[in-house]
Parts: sequence; C-alpha cells; structure tokens
Amino acid sequence: MATPRFTSAMPTLPVRSVENAIAFYTATLGFSLDFRNGSSFAIVARDGIELGLTTVEVSGVSAGQGRCYLKLTGIEALYSDYLAKGVSILHKLREESYGVKEFMIADPDGNQINFGQPV
Repeated sequence: MATPRFTSAMPTLPVRSVENAIAFYTATLGFSLDFRNGSSFAIVARDGIELGLTTVEVSGVSAGQGRCYLKLTGIEALYSDYLAKGVSILHKLREESYGVKEFMIADPDGNQINFGQPV
C-alpha cells in the first residue's frame, strides 16, 4: 500500500454571489473558471492553484470570512498588476523580517488573500 502524499490544497472562500465572484477572480485577478455547480459553488484556478467559491447557504460561513495564503514567484509584477486594476490592497508589498515579500488583498466580499514569495 502506498504512503499517502498530499498533492494540493483548495481553500474555499465564502461569497455572497458566485457569479460576481467568478467575474472578479477571472477578469481582475487572472484566474480561469475550472468548474461550476449552478449558483452555489465554483472553482477558479491559476497556475495550478485552485480556489473554491461558495455561497453562505452551502458553506455555513458568512461571506468575507475566508482567508488564504498563496505562494508564488514574480510577486512584484502581480502586485503592480493588481494596483493598476484597482484591487483593494490591505497590506502593501513589503519585505518582512522573516524573509518573505508579501502583500494582502481583499476581494469584493472581504475575503483576505495573502501573496508571498521568499526573498
């Protein structure tokens, strides 16, 4: 029997409207729509990273209570792109004392997404 090995994770963010969230994540953040289950759940993806988007009725969690941390390369370019698109920046890009460049955004529902890249 093979030893279990995790290969990915998919945070799921609670949103008021899956339709509106899909529009923001695809048009503004550069994700693509990978899966949709009616108006209650969708998966968006970018470079192998998946995020679930689900309504309060399905998740039982209030919209805007989601948090996730995405690790990447090219953080300066992503930050510049999001600034140019008017994304709500909660934490400006900066190098932290623990050796990571980070910034944080909020989606229109208030979910917080941190982006980080090792220095």
